[in-house]
Amino acid sequence: MSKSNFFVWLIVSLFYAYQYVLRVMPNIIAPVLITKFNISIADLGQFNGLYYVGFTLVHIPVGLCFDRFGPKIVLPICAVLVSIGTLPLVCFDEWYYSVLGRIIVGIGSSASVIGVFKVASMYFPREKSAKMASISVIIGLLGATYGGLPIELLLDEFGWNYVIYILSGFGFLLALSLFLVIPYNAYDFRKEKISMKDLKTVLFNKYIILISFFGGLMVGPLEGFADAWTKAFLCEVYQMAGDLASSISSVIYVGFATGLLSFAHILEKYPNRHYEVIIVCSFAMIASFLLLFTQAGGLYIVLPALLVIGFASGYQIVTLYKALSYVNNNLIGLTTAVSNMIVMVFGYFFHTGIAKIIDLCWDRTVIQGNPVYSAELLIKATSIIPVCLLIAVFGLLWLKKQDKQS
Repeated sequence: MSKSNFFVWLIVSLFYAYQYVLRVMPNIIAPVLITKFNISIADLGQFNGLYYVGFTLVHIPVGLCFDRFGPKIVLPICAVLVSIGTLPLVCFDEWYYSVLGRIIVGIGSSASVIGVFKVASMYFPREKSAKMASISVIIGLLGATYGGLPIELLLDEFGWNYVIYILSGFGFLLALSLFLVIPYNAYDFRKEKISMKDLKTVLFNKYIILISFFGGLMVGPLEGFADAWTKAFLCEVYQMAGDLASSISSVIYVGFATGLLSFAHILEKYPNRHYEVIIVCSFAMIASFLLLFTQAGGLYIVLPALLVIGFASGYQIVTLYKALSYVNNNLIGLTTAVSNMIVMVFGYFFHTGIAKIIDLCWDRTVIQGNPVYSAELLIKATSIIPVCLLIAVFGLLWLKKQDKQS
């Protein structure tokens, strides 16, 4: 791999990290948003979830554009959209502008995920691309996990308006870098359009659709719990201080990063063990959540449980590459888009579902401007996660049997 190819892969990975920071940013500035726009917890949960609405709505069109035009055209345009989508938070006092901006952020972010897998498949052989895509995702997780600290420091020093403008400006610079760094010859420009036959190959392949659907049922630990409710859960259920809870929450992402690399390595050695890996991951996450719900053991239970949840969440790379195994290289962008779109729909479901349960059952206790929830309420709300994981297990066992018979 040449240095120029590596730099292209790196800059695309940085775009993925950038959008990940913007994905979790509302959780950092939640009190400010609630105060400025006079919104409820349910509104904030829906705002978080709307990212996934924009993300999923354009996934197939963006995937088609990647396969038709390549990353040099698609990635810079989408980076600009992400940057623009952050500005309504500070430029308007009406909440609906921010809601629209959140959807635009999701639309632009969809290209970062597809781009990671497209670029990995372009520069690396198939058996190595899973590992490189995993490293890209890890770079994104580092942005989400440790990007919050400098943002909080900037918030304390300069205020949130300044931070939003800085983040938006960085996105425009990133868009320019993507356009300049990715060469025109970085892909085979397809003179023919994607045919209806290509679309049908992906959209009507029941194995691609179902493996993605069951993978979506398993996304709750990462997309609903880790990036929104872990801190509140630990504070209330285990009576931890806010700073300690925030620090411990990052253990999930450490586990996730480890899981991604481990499962990518497993796929290299055992390329036909997708179902076994995913099912074991589901059972591991169910057991970990049940342990957390017991409220016993303190850190001795919390740390290993969160680490296992994060590690097992690495199943996502296995799910995607199982879906990709059903198509040729020329349809990687479209297949990635379809699979990821289905999975990310469940991100919206878990975000809004947990927030709705909490909002309906919450007694409206607020201390020093911060909402306070009971341990029982948070356990009840997050119980939808292990339930969906169990449904996924039965679905995957059935799908594995169907796959063998075909």
